Amino acid sequence: MIVNIAKQPKSQVEISVELTPAELLPYLKKAAEKISADKPVEGFRPGKAPYEVIIKKYGEMAVLSEAVDDIISKTYYQAIKDNNLTTIGQPQIDLEKMAPENPFSYKATVAILPQVKIGDLTKIKLKKEPIVITDEQVQKIIEEIRKMRGQEEKTAKVAEKGDLVKLDFDVFRDGVPINQGSAKNYPLTLGEDKFIPGFEANVIGLKAGEKKEFTLNFPEKYFEKSLAGKPAEFKIKINEVAKIILPEANDELAKMVSGGKFGTLEELKKNIKENLQLEEQAKQDRRLEIELLEEAVKLSEFDELPEILVHEEIHRMLHELEDSLSRQGLDLNNYLQSLKKTEEEMEREMEPQAVIRVKTAVLSREIYQQHKFEVTPDEVDKEIEELLKNYPPNPDVKKQLTSETYRDYLKNSLGNRKVMEYLKKIVIKD
Repeated sequence: MIVNIAKQPKSQVEISVELTPAELLPYLKKAAEKISADKPVEGFRPGKAPYEVIIKKYGEMAVLSEAVDDIISKTYYQAIKDNNLTTIGQPQIDLEKMAPENPFSYKATVAILPQVKIGDLTKIKLKKEPIVITDEQVQKIIEEIRKMRGQEEKTAKVAEKGDLVKLDFDVFRDGVPINQGSAKNYPLTLGEDKFIPGFEANVIGLKAGEKKEFTLNFPEKYFEKSLAGKPAEFKIKINEVAKIILPEANDELAKMVSGGKFGTLEELKKNIKENLQLEEQAKQDRRLEIELLEEAVKLSEFDELPEILVHEEIHRMLHELEDSLSRQGLDLNNYLQSLKKTEEEMEREMEPQAVIRVKTAVLSREIYQQHKFEVTPDEVDKEIEELLKNYPPNPDVKKQLTSETYRDYLKNSLGNRKVMEYLKKIVIKD
């Protein structure tokens, strides 16, 4: 078998393969057996008719046509293996020579993983900043805990800042109801400023049973572009006003929220401070990791990226956006409409970041291979054991986490983690 590899633009290669008639013979005999099995020849058991009989009955071209897929499949992957190519996606196959008793040849054009020359990573200088958690931050969490434990107490008095109000509202533009612009018995805590500016000011001073109409302008940067900066008419009816009675910030509160784990308020505050410290540390670590990888990409030299890699990353980013919006109760199509953009326009805007993400992945893989890092099956098993601790016993979850697909994902994730730890050691200073 003769194989020639020719480089093409954008990290593609053209693989030319040619087989002699002698090399083709095993494939042809296998194809003849299949034809014999599918179309039994009189006097022979299915699949047992001699090769010469099948050739005579159906013709050499029919047998060769039956063998083509098998020939290309096996020789293509052998050519990739012999030439140490890491291909991406499916190849484009073009037959060149295909005639009985003649050499058989084809060309396969396929994208390959681009090569990268790693730059001098010691030039990257990043530094961890000291993390300071203030008493004000801790106290803010305590106040949030008190609010969550607050008790509602209905009142006939007018609504004041800090009260919980339940109201009906309808919003109109030029007398026409806007989409999703109405609600019944909507709970609103005055002072949290969750509505557009000026809305709460019109609620304060009203009692249960009272109605009011007023006009407000939507903010200039409102997410729904068709409403941004525009005036709208509001009609509201107050159904209920309630005072929020907050528990005292004391030892009893600490015992209550911790299930008895903390006996004093000071112990609870200490735990809150430690958790805030860990959260801020995680944020800083993530920020430094992103900066590190982006700087490493800038210092390194890459071959042209295959279009398929960039397109796949764009689609991955789009799905991430869709998932994020879904968790907020939003829809991608409505989100795009609010931005007055098409999905294609959004994809074009995502392309520069997608390129960075692809380069980051290529660079991480190269570092992993150059330093001969390895993720063992035992390390994957240990990671799965830790993950299973986060779930109640469930055979379906265990089956999913131990599947080969998920094990491959974990192996890749652990490999990236090893690369990141290596980079941090040589780049980030305390």
